[in-house]
Amino acid sequence: MWGGVLPGRVHCLTVIGHSHTQQGVPVQLAFDYGDAAPGGDVGAPKIVRSVAPRAEPMEAARERAGSLSAGLAEALGQRVRLHVTDNRRVMLSASRRSGHLEVRLHHMFLDADAALVKALARYLSRGDRRAGEAIDAFIAAQSHKIDRRAPRRLHAAGDVHDLQRILDRLAARHFGGVFGAQITWARRTRPGRSRRQSIRLGTYVAEERLIRVHPVLDQRWVPEFYVESVVFHEMLHHDMPAEVHRGRRRLHTAEFRARERCYERFAEAERWERAHLHRLLASE
Repeated sequence: MWGGVLPGRVHCLTVIGHSHTQQGVPVQLAFDYGDAAPGGDVGAPKIVRSVAPRAEPMEAARERAGSLSAGLAEALGQRVRLHVTDNRRVMLSASRRSGHLEVRLHHMFLDADAALVKALARYLSRGDRRAGEAIDAFIAAQSHKIDRRAPRRLHAAGDVHDLQRILDRLAARHFGGVFGAQITWARRTRPGRSRRQSIRLGTYVAEERLIRVHPVLDQRWVPEFYVESVVFHEMLHHDMPAEVHRGRRRLHTAEFRARERCYERFAEAERWERAHLHRLLASE
């Protein structure tokens, strides 16, 4: 079985099938996510928090994504925000947000013709059975483009801080008890020759639904409430996809910043960060 329509506001097609080897398919063709480092004085140390940096998609892929988004919007008669992913299991999902439809499609759909775009619109708008069958057939024909490599092993339990426990606690307090992303300590990188002026303490990789936390935080002198603040920030990136305004991605919107301040020890975490940033940089 290739997939079906779920009741309610969210639709998704999930692939369950045999393994295939990826042949020359780019790992990332995301249209709506990227790196956005906060500003700061040149040379000033800073904490960098954002979704993981991604290489700029090929111009042809960008054009196809734009054409696909426009075609869906026209067929549906409403605003569409498109995210192109390399998800291993979910090929198509959609949810309604204020004023638009949020659609996530595997990059195989960049090759969709006009007929399939119309089928996607019928499926998303009313769960049309024949449209679903056409989409199933397309996924079956393009299944060689699905990355079937084994997922990376996750390490949430650190020497000092247990990230899974922290995530579960935050999910219970701020996300209704259920959270659809995983978390792991990132791999420790080899130190460079020159002293670093910035450090990326957390990243969220939307295509993998994965939060990575820098292992420099897994130390006894780093308080758990600060690690919790970093995890909460990345959880918000999962819960609040990047907005696109006039062709530019916006990660840290006013709404994002307002929700970030909902963390109970937000002000205390900011004070701790300012006081210990140089120590974090030195121990990285």
